[in-house]
Amino acid sequence: MASVSVHIKPEIISWILNTVQFEDITGSAIELLRKWQTGEKIPTFNQVEDMSKKTKIPFGYFFLEKPPIESCPLVEYRTVGSASIATPSRNLIDTIDLMTDIQEWMVEYVTDNGQEELEYVGSAADIMDIPTVVKDIRKRLDIDVSWCADRQNPEEAFRFIIEKIEDIHILVMMSGIVGNNTRRKLNIDEFRAFTLVNKFAPLIFINSCDSDTGKLFSIAHELVHVWIGENSFYNARNNEYFVDHGTEKFCNAVAAELLIPTELFEDKWKNCDGEAAERINKTAKIFRCSKFVVARKAFDYGKISKVVYEQIIRELTLKYKAWQESQKENKNSGGDYYRTQASKMDRNFVTALARNTCEGKTQYTEAYRLTNTNRKTFGRLLEEIGGVS
Repeated sequence: MASVSVHIKPEIISWILNTVQFEDITGSAIELLRKWQTGEKIPTFNQVEDMSKKTKIPFGYFFLEKPPIESCPLVEYRTVGSASIATPSRNLIDTIDLMTDIQEWMVEYVTDNGQEELEYVGSAADIMDIPTVVKDIRKRLDIDVSWCADRQNPEEAFRFIIEKIEDIHILVMMSGIVGNNTRRKLNIDEFRAFTLVNKFAPLIFINSCDSDTGKLFSIAHELVHVWIGENSFYNARNNEYFVDHGTEKFCNAVAAELLIPTELFEDKWKNCDGEAAERINKTAKIFRCSKFVVARKAFDYGKISKVVYEQIIRELTLKYKAWQESQKENKNSGGDYYRTQASKMDRNFVTALARNTCEGKTQYTEAYRLTNTNRKTFGRLLEEIGGVS
């Protein structure tokens, strides 16, 4: 029996195309959607069912009169005013939803256990003074001026700062996919990180599809958002690291100072020889940081001209895009599965969740949902993190 043809309004298809723009959808699926939109082909019931599975768009949405309005308030805090982000992807929506659930669970847990509000959350809202905020962050994290340069490489610096941030009760979550679905990869062109501010359990999420140096700057940037008490949706491209207005300008400046202290930068730059690009490369290696950030620091402090700066940024952007393409071609996941899973999860959250579950205060099914695990893998995750303390 032939499948029944159905009618889908062109505006619905336009909305679907916008929604899946950052998804890992095959070119043939996109082509078929466009042919439905133009009327070149008429969809069948079976084809719509298949398309719903591929796009993660609910089946019923295809037959709506008007595009649905899906609330994603966090996107309003986007760093760059990109029109494309007006329609967030399903991958992004599902990730934010899960992180919101995790944060709500943690808020309830810590308040039930007597934790008071974290005084540093929002403490810089009325200060907005770079040296003052940098000094306070260093003090609370118990890090010295050269903490980043003292690490072996950007990855070690990133792991070090995560531990310090978790120590002051900020949740740090990280992933490059939605849940455990490797087919649903988070697109770095859509976002690098986001922050959900809360007085009891602020949460920072890092898109692990980024480079090590990119993740390092992102987490420093998002940390400043906790200090000023404002949610963040960080979607800046590499060449947009330093927007020159408002809150983002301040967050970028504090983040750059945390990673590359001016007092050390001046000395290291002076002792590096060669042309501008070479000096930037050498300085970036010293501070374990992104060349984009070093280039901006050099420009801001009069070490290079605007013309040289813009040329270097163009060259670095091309190299970064080439790196992105190489990552797409690299299909080898590598590493230990449970160690990788543990690295994505905030250790305080997982430990608290395990304790509450053992005490019968949280259902195991809820624990599995919040950690994307099951009976077997949840136990292994606890072993990797260190169990219940």
